[in-house]
Amino acid sequence: MENGERAPGSMSADDQPRVSPETGSAGASGAEIPLMPVAAASAAHAAAARYDAPYRLFLVTSLALALFGGFLLAVLLPLAQTLDWSWGLRWQALVQAHGQLQLLGFAGLFVMGMSLRLMPRFSGIELPSASLVRALIPLIATSVILRSVAQPWASGALRDAALIASAALLVAGALAFATLIWGTVLRRNSRAEATGWYFSLGALAYVAQSLLNAAIVIEIVRRDLEVAPLAKDEALVFLQLFGFILLFLAGVSTRAVPALTGHPRPDAPSRVTALVFASAVAVYTAAALWAAYETPSVATARVEDTALIVIAAAFVAITWLSGVFRPRANRVAAASQFSFFFVRAAFAWMIIAAALITWYALGALPDGRVLDSFETDAVRHALTLGVVTMMIIGVALLVVPEFAGRRLQHPGERLIGYAMLIGLNATVVLRVWPATEGLDWLGTTRFWPMAVAGLIAIGVVAAFTFMFVQSYIEQRPKGWASPQALKARTRPDGRSE
Repeated sequence: MENGERAPGSMSADDQPRVSPETGSAGASGAEIPLMPVAAASAAHAAAARYDAPYRLFLVTSLALALFGGFLLAVLLPLAQTLDWSWGLRWQALVQAHGQLQLLGFAGLFVMGMSLRLMPRFSGIELPSASLVRALIPLIATSVILRSVAQPWASGALRDAALIASAALLVAGALAFATLIWGTVLRRNSRAEATGWYFSLGALAYVAQSLLNAAIVIEIVRRDLEVAPLAKDEALVFLQLFGFILLFLAGVSTRAVPALTGHPRPDAPSRVTALVFASAVAVYTAAALWAAYETPSVATARVEDTALIVIAAAFVAITWLSGVFRPRANRVAAASQFSFFFVRAAFAWMIIAAALITWYALGALPDGRVLDSFETDAVRHALTLGVVTMMIIGVALLVVPEFAGRRLQHPGERLIGYAMLIGLNATVVLRVWPATEGLDWLGTTRFWPMAVAGLIAIGVVAAFTFMFVQSYIEQRPKGWASPQALKARTRPDGRSE
């Protein structure tokens, strides 16, 4: 449960009526209330159980798609270039599959699962439909897998049918997800505050990207293309990353992090930031699609560059509002201090990404050009690895119940944590570095750091997955958190076995 927030109908210690020590009766300000006999209840009335989103299924599916899909391709794709595996156009199709596996599979399903878990706590309102929640994983995961397998490997009518099915499933999943978001945070009595704005706008972007994806897939099928048109695919990836994933992560971080850094929740400025951020994303996407479907021009390029500069400013504002680098107090529990390093690192990479965006966009603006492929690649991976993946791990370590229990079962577990933190930061550096070199490093050797980055990322995510699964198994028995059970798992030197 979040800091200072209670479930609907729950009572804090101050809400509880006082009980007279003499009679056991309760009264305000210590006054006794006379006991009166009542008739026996005709039937027991059990407290209604609140539906909780199956975050474990979202998390496990997300990690599986990352380990056996997105991050695996992050190793194989650069190796294919360096070792000259001659994949031809299939290589570009797998690059596009890599993007969808990471954005909609890994990051997307994690964001969905945690958002659905946190929304009732943020807003004080139950999720409107458990059946829609249960439908999300099969809809989204099947869509991503079909697209990733069919486009590079299948052919003919089978490929076309799989691609169309993939697009239809994604649209259905997007509408279901948006219904859950809007039906929770937009209710009149919602306490979601600015987070509701981030989530609502992010859900709108998710629906928009599903429709854009459907249009692109139809074009692939109609024109029998091996890869999606690059300019349209770039606009799609931008909308998925900036419009969906980063908006949701900003919504959570601007609400949760200030409580950990001693700041009040910045509701009004955070609403403005959400609106400015989302508007800039919409303007950029519209300009990019106009250029992709009509004719690129100096005007559309300058609109894109200006929108990027506004987005960079929004990143700075989000970081400032979180208070992560200007704490008034340290309210992170002692056992969670190390986990919070991942969150700080994510915000540091957000500032680095903002600096890259500003530098590249200011350089392109006078010339009336858009960011080139190297500049786009550097920004994208600074965000996907440095911000998104880092934040996913940090938020999970802080709020997922299995990791909260792990801090009891495995106290002093720092070595693996430091290895994950150092490894993930090294991954970002190794992946972004070749892109920042641009035309100065065109040889195939530039793909070696990318392949190494993918291997390290697989190691980090595999370690994270192992910790989650191990903690889930260890916490299944009843009484796992009893003092006796925890003591039995602790060695004489204070470390867990």
